[in-house]
Amino acid sequence: MNGLLKTLIKPDWDDNPKRSEILHAANLLQIGEFQLIQLAYKVWYREDLPEDKINNIFSEFMITGIIPIWVTSYARDILKLDRANVLDSYNEKYHIYDHEFGAYIYDNKQRRRRGVVYATIIAIVFIASHYMAINYVSDEESAGFYPPYIEKRIIYPELYKEKK
Repeated sequence: MNGLLKTLIKPDWDDNPKRSEILHAANLLQIGEFQLIQLAYKVWYREDLPEDKINNIFSEFMITGIIPIWVTSYARDILKLDRANVLDSYNEKYHIYDHEFGAYIYDNKQRRRRGVVYATIIAIVFIASHYMAINYVSDEESAGFYPPYIEKRIIYPELYKEKK
């Protein structure tokens, strides 16, 4: 629990100092750890990370804590650039695996329009789900307010026996 609290307060913290370097470098670049591993592989081997190696490398990193030397080296280079105040985290070379990078909102009108569209979608889903719940679930009463929502007919069968 203590480790979870530390991670929530400081996201680039980890028990393993080498892993903390990698987390900090990924946070500086505003990318995920997996993308940092992909970038490190591309810099070290001068080719994209092959599909057959992706799961093995990432699972070793996340589960067993085995960190390849090329990932540590790349993370340290990023940290050195940051300490020298020359790191440009918005440079496209750090975001080649980030497909949403560069989608820029140009003005407040576009930002407002997106907000209205998203709010409308949320409102439609909310209203539709409540409409369906009112019309289709009201036939059978729930035995209680909290999950699991078991019907009263199953919990109290004596209430629903037909009288002769």
